[in-house]
Amino acid sequence: MSVIRILLIEDSALLRTRLVEMLSEPGRLAVTGCAATEQEAKACIDAGEYDVLLVDVELREGSGIGAIRHARSRYPPELQPLVIVLTNYPLPAVRSRCLAAGADHFLDKMRQFEAVKGLIAGARPLPRA
Repeated sequence: MSVIRILLIEDSALLRTRLVEMLSEPGRLAVTGCAATEQEAKACIDAGEYDVLLVDVELREGSGIGAIRHARSRYPPELQPLVIVLTNYPLPAVRSRCLAAGADHFLDKMRQFEAVKGLIAGARPLPRA
């Protein structure tokens, strides 16, 4: 079985560390890329293949929504990653914008943090180039 490759788009170093620890399971799940800004996220998307994007909406520079749109426009239909938004801004308007950009799931960091691992564990590795 292939490892599920995760791109973590999060500007908080503390939260990145916590998520990497939570989402690292040898032979099963691996955070294979990290980005703290929208531009870093776009560069990672252009340079690598990911099965899952875990995205914060509000970044230090740019927005996670821009990264989602970039991924959706870059990957062909059969290689689209699962996109999970994990945010401190669980407002209906933000949710609508994320889903319109291509997010599959929209989670509240305060209330649904632990749900992330279950969603990712249920993802399937995409075909490798």
